[in-house]
Amino acid sequence: MFEGGENVNNLLKSPFNLVGFFAAWSVLGTTSASAHVSEQGFVLLLPTDIYVAAGCLAVVVSIIVVSLLPHAWARSIFRTTKIQDTGISSETTVSGAEVILSIASLVLLSVLILIGIIGTRDPLANLLPLTIWTVWWIPFVMLHCLLGNLWKWSNPWTGLHVLVFGRLDQDPLIRLPAWLGVWPALLGFLSFVAFAIAYPAPTDPAILANVVLGYVLSTFVGMVVFGGEQWLSRGECFTLFFRFASTLAPFQPRETGQQLVIGLPGWKAMELLQLPVSLALFVLTLLASGSFDGLNETFWWLAQIGVNPLEFPGRSAVITPSIVGLIGANILLAGIFALSVWSGVVLAGVPDLEGYPVSFKTAFCRLALSVLPIAFVYHGSHYLISFLVNGQYVIAALSDPLANGSNYLGLENYQVTTGFLNSRDSVEQIWFSQAALIVTGHILAVLMAHCTIARLYNSRRQAFLCHIPIGVFMAAYTWFGLWLLAAPRGA
Repeated sequence: MFEGGENVNNLLKSPFNLVGFFAAWSVLGTTSASAHVSEQGFVLLLPTDIYVAAGCLAVVVSIIVVSLLPHAWARSIFRTTKIQDTGISSETTVSGAEVILSIASLVLLSVLILIGIIGTRDPLANLLPLTIWTVWWIPFVMLHCLLGNLWKWSNPWTGLHVLVFGRLDQDPLIRLPAWLGVWPALLGFLSFVAFAIAYPAPTDPAILANVVLGYVLSTFVGMVVFGGEQWLSRGECFTLFFRFASTLAPFQPRETGQQLVIGLPGWKAMELLQLPVSLALFVLTLLASGSFDGLNETFWWLAQIGVNPLEFPGRSAVITPSIVGLIGANILLAGIFALSVWSGVVLAGVPDLEGYPVSFKTAFCRLALSVLPIAFVYHGSHYLISFLVNGQYVIAALSDPLANGSNYLGLENYQVTTGFLNSRDSVEQIWFSQAALIVTGHILAVLMAHCTIARLYNSRRQAFLCHIPIGVFMAAYTWFGLWLLAAPRGA
C-alpha cells in the first residue's frame, strides 16, 4: 500500500502507474464507489487532453468572434420576443395556485422528514436523502435553467405564511438593515455546502431529517421576524439560488410579470443590470462552491492535504481541510475574478456611454452575472453520474418507501445497475455530454460578459480591451472545469 500524499504525487507522474493504480483501486474499492471509480478509470484511457484543448479553443474562438461583432449587435444579443400577455400584474404577487402548491410541498416535506426519522437508516433506501440529494439537488435545479422559477411555486414557506399573515410582505418586527445585503443568505449557502462536503454523514436519514426540519422552522421564524418577502429575498439562500438558476431559462415572464417572452438563455439575468456587492459575491459563491465540491474528491486535492486515496481515513478525518478549502476556494475565485474585472477596466480606461469613467464596482457587480451559466452547467455535469445511479434507487424506494417489503409499483425484480459505467462506449458518451455542457455554458458566459461590457462602453475597441482579461479568466476556467471532469477521484 502507498503511504502519504507524497507517494501519491509520485504515482501521478506516470500515466502507466496511474492506469495500474486504477486497476488496483477498482478491485479494492467498495461496491458503492466502484461505479464512480470505474467511470473515472475509463476517462483516464480517453484522450481527454485533446478534448480539453478543443473545448478551450472553442471558448477562445467564441471570445474572438463576439468581439468582432458590430457594437450594436453585441448590445442586443439578449433581446427578447413576446410570446403572449400573461395578465399577471407582478412577479412578486402570490397567487392562489402558489399558496396551494406551497402547502402541498410543505405536507410532502413533512412526510419525507417523518420517513427520515422512522424509516431505514440506509440512505440508498430512505426517501428523504434520496429526494434531497438526488431529486431536489440535481434535476430540480437543472429544470430551473430550462423552465424558470419552480421554487417560487413549490417552496414550503410561502403558502403557510400567506395563510397566517394574509400576505407575503407583511410589516416586519425587525427591519433588516440595508448594509447587511444578502450576507445571511450567502453564509447560509456556504453552511449548506460545508454540510454536504465536510460533515461525516450528510446522507444519514435521521441526521438529515433533523437538519431539514431545523432549517424549515428557522426560515419560517426568520420570515415572521424580518418579513416574509424580505427574508426570502435576503436571508433564505435557496430562494436566491433557484432565482439565479431560473434567470437562464429561455422563456419566462418579465420582471413585471405581464408578458411571457423568449430569448437567448440568460436574457433575464441581463435585465438585472447592477447587483449589490453582496449579491454579486453570492453569484461567485455558487461557482466557487460547486467547483470545490468537485475538486475535493480528486487525487490532486487529497495529495495536497496528505491523504492517500487507497487508505482514505473517512470524512471525519478531513473535516477541517474540507472547510478551509471551501472558504479558500471562495476567496481565491472572488479575488481572481475581481482582478480580471479591474484589469479590464484599466485596459479600457475610457468613459462609459454617459461620459463617466466605469467604476470597478459597477463592472464587478454587473459582470458577476456572466458566471451563472458556468456555475450551473458544472452543477449538472458534476452530478450527472450520481443522478444516473441514485435515480434508480429513488424508483426502488418509491415502491417500498418504508423499506418494509412493500411493492407498490410492482418492481419485485427491479435491480439497480451500473453496467453503463463498465463500457468504454457508454462512458465516452457520458463524458462527451458533460464536456459539451460545460463548453456550451462557457460560451454563453462569454456572450453575457461581452454584452454587458458593450452596454458599458461606447466603442467596440473599448469593449474588446475590457473583455481581454475576462476572456482569459473564462478560457482558463473552461480548462479547469474540463480537467475536473477527467481528474481521477479517490474519495
